[in-house]
Amino acid sequence: MHQRALLKLVPEPPQIEDKFMAKKIPVVAIVGRTNVGKSTLFNAIAGRRLAIVEDFPGVTRDRFYTLVTKYDFLFNLCDTGGITGDEETELQELVRSQAEIAIEESDVIVAVFDGIEGVNPLDYDVVEMLRRSKKPVLWVVNKLEKPANELTASEFYGLGVEELIYVSAAHHLGVRELVKTIGDELEKLERFTPRGEEHPEHGEENIRVAILGKPNVGKSTLVNKIIGEERLVTSDVAGTTRDSIDVKLKREGQQFTFVDTAGLRKKARVDDHTVERYGNLRTLRALAGSDVAVLVLDATQGVPTVQDTKIGSLINERGRGFVIVVNKWDAVEKDHRTVKAFTEAVQSQFRFAKYAPILFVSAMTGRRCPSVLEAVKEVYEASRLRVKTSEVNRVLKEAFDRKPPPAHRTQPVKLMFATQVAVAPPTFVLFLNQPAKISYAYQRYIKNCLRDVFPFVGVDIKLQLRKRTERGLVREEKKADQGESQHEPQVEE
Repeated sequence: MHQRALLKLVPEPPQIEDKFMAKKIPVVAIVGRTNVGKSTLFNAIAGRRLAIVEDFPGVTRDRFYTLVTKYDFLFNLCDTGGITGDEETELQELVRSQAEIAIEESDVIVAVFDGIEGVNPLDYDVVEMLRRSKKPVLWVVNKLEKPANELTASEFYGLGVEELIYVSAAHHLGVRELVKTIGDELEKLERFTPRGEEHPEHGEENIRVAILGKPNVGKSTLVNKIIGEERLVTSDVAGTTRDSIDVKLKREGQQFTFVDTAGLRKKARVDDHTVERYGNLRTLRALAGSDVAVLVLDATQGVPTVQDTKIGSLINERGRGFVIVVNKWDAVEKDHRTVKAFTEAVQSQFRFAKYAPILFVSAMTGRRCPSVLEAVKEVYEASRLRVKTSEVNRVLKEAFDRKPPPAHRTQPVKLMFATQVAVAPPTFVLFLNQPAKISYAYQRYIKNCLRDVFPFVGVDIKLQLRKRTERGLVREEKKADQGESQHEPQVEE
């Protein structure tokens, strides 16, 4: 079936919602030909390294969304693959179709050009395509680290564009000016959503929960049982759920939004240009917009499969709160060793996420389903826990004294200072004299030491290792002391 004909069969994707929004949040799409720095710009605007960046074309293939909340207004930012590439392959056509979908659902488009290479013949195709869209377009020339490149950048006026915006995404030059221009365009469209604008639910804190798993593991049945009504269609046929569906629930004063998603199969088993393919893309989008992800496993299938592990790896890499639910437990023959044996099998498959709590439930009978809500709330609170800098340094210095890292050329590797710089996921910066000599095994040891003292249940701990000598530590300590006084809650001594 033709691409455009198929899209008519696919329901329009819901806007990503946030606890602050009182109306649909606008979408800003970043587009351009391959290898012009779209993903680098995406990361620079979002303020986090979310999209994979490599110095060769074609790395980004699917649409990738994130909700940007660091500025004075809210917007959903979408990264796309190259609209055009040097080779018109079948894969390139698929990437192009994804970019077209992003253009259609966007409110403002950011078109990116390569300021080092200059005008490329493929840029004319990009301009022509975007003009046909009738959407507001901001024309951005990227990679302008050096003033000399601005002369080359002026050549892009030959494309017939009225105004160019110069940036260097890799060096964060001109990014804030670009964001301000985006805000101005959204105001013209009356799509401006100020940060802090409360949700109609009286500004209640809302926990977004993505329910993930392979097809036919009981995700929709689980959501129905948790909310206490047949809200979602369920069937024994795999693939009944094709789109991400939001279901709201308020329990004991806490607002939840459960996002039931389409089952994720191996890519090789999913045909391109199908409803299932677009359902999978929206499942990944639901994960990106979630606070906590619940991975549902089928107990009747025995040991978790490779596909289960891949889904769990996505949750871990995105830094989302992680809860593992083993469903259909009522259908398993059990003795006093069954739970322990199955728990060990799950932890063996999910070595990278041993921090995730494991729950055994039956969505069909409702047994232990309420415990999912309790676990989600506990993990959500843990992901936003902020630890006092003094406590971080005390715990880590004890850990380094108890088990020092291997010396480098007879010089001991020293921890100079440490502080927590972010939450959701909790992120710690460690200043060391030789950060490159800290192995992955020792980083796991550091994480385990933090986890032994602080209740980071169900959430991965991210470490950033930086080089620092004795000089300059006073400044870092002052910054940490000033920063932590502005955040709550904190773990007190």
